[in-house]
Amino acid sequence: MEIRSWFDGVQIEEKGKEYLVGRASKPAEMIEPGNRVYSVSGAGWDGFVVGGRISTNEDDEEYMAQSALMGPISS
Repeated sequence: MEIRSWFDGVQIEEKGKEYLVGRASKPAEMIEPGNRVYSVSGAGWDGFVVGGRISTNEDDEEYMAQSALMGPISS
């Protein structure tokens, strides 16, 4: 991960592994199966995050209702 703590005009995009080539910390060498590369950019700056996929869900459920992102609860 290489990001700033604040951004002006933040933009996040999924990229390929080649986006990391040339970075001083050599993050492309540490990518594991299933990892994804996200560019994080703002006015005059760009960085990256390597991690799992990003998912969102917006609903009208009650506050403590199970998240649609988590799947069924097993007992």
